[in-house]
Amino acid sequence: MKFWKETKEIFVNTGLHFRTGVSYMLPVILIGGMVGSLAVLGGTEFSDDSIWKIFKTIGEIGLKYFVPIMAAYTAYSISDTPGIAPGFIVGILAQQIDTGYLGALFGGILVGYVTYMLLKIELTNILQSTWGFIAPVFSTIIVSLFLFYVMGPPIAKLMNFLTDFLSSLNKDGSAAMGAVMGFLGGIDYGGPFSKTQSTFATAVMDIDLYVPLGICGSIVTVPPLGLCLATFLKPKLYTKTERQYAKNSWLYAIIGGFTEIVIPLAAGDLIRVTIATAIGTTLTGIIAGFFLLELSTPVLGIAQWFFYNKPLVFVLSVLAGVITVALIVNLLKGISNRDIKAIEAAEEKMN
Repeated sequence: MKFWKETKEIFVNTGLHFRTGVSYMLPVILIGGMVGSLAVLGGTEFSDDSIWKIFKTIGEIGLKYFVPIMAAYTAYSISDTPGIAPGFIVGILAQQIDTGYLGALFGGILVGYVTYMLLKIELTNILQSTWGFIAPVFSTIIVSLFLFYVMGPPIAKLMNFLTDFLSSLNKDGSAAMGAVMGFLGGIDYGGPFSKTQSTFATAVMDIDLYVPLGICGSIVTVPPLGLCLATFLKPKLYTKTERQYAKNSWLYAIIGGFTEIVIPLAAGDLIRVTIATAIGTTLTGIIAGFFLLELSTPVLGIAQWFFYNKPLVFVLSVLAGVITVALIVNLLKGISNRDIKAIEAAEEKMN
């Protein structure tokens, strides 16, 4: 086994492995987002046998398990079928220890790599026949322990710090609070940072503070709608898969209001996209906070439009963020060396 050569090949193709995981995750998040968004038509209270309750449950399942599915097939891209189960388990663990989809993506890469390398170990014929079943067990344990003891604790401490920080900002200035909440909402797309600001926004409703929820509600659709607009403005900067996904997703983003919809468009070019979405959502948060935008009910999508105290401010803040995201991401992609043809060729080869 050529250890260093194979290690380099795996990590050089990290973007390709991410995109493979995302491609298998797409149906899950689209089903969850679309069916879940239909549940808002039935209101907020359901009986156990209501069709709206079933729709809501389907949506929750899709939006819960798209992360481990993504991790599973990211690992699969590296180590083939033996990586699926370890990747799925690591993805669930990443959710449980609040490392979000980023933890799941990198966990999928790591467990796929460790599984691949363990399977390369040469053993006697007797042991080799069972090693294919045992190696994924060891890779799951190794990477899970790494996530739990190395990655998890610092993120948990950071989340506590951010919660306290947001609480203090609420007392000092809504625009500053909007900037921080917007930034957090634009960097990990439904992960621990986003959940910190959304949890805070929901929690302070108990003391009759509705501006944080107004800020939170205004920023959630900015990343997906911003990327959808970006692909429309400069389609040559995006792969065929990305363009098709954007074309199919803008309506889901409006109806459902889920930030996670942007992930397939972000995973293949994570740094540039994250910079753009963070700037766009920060601007949205500042506008919403400055004008004291309030949302009185914790719902997403079309349903939330009826509960803002200042609908025009909501529209203004979202449009400003979406346009900013689109312009910045296209600027960054335009000056990059991202080879679209090479990416499309690699994707076709994998498929």
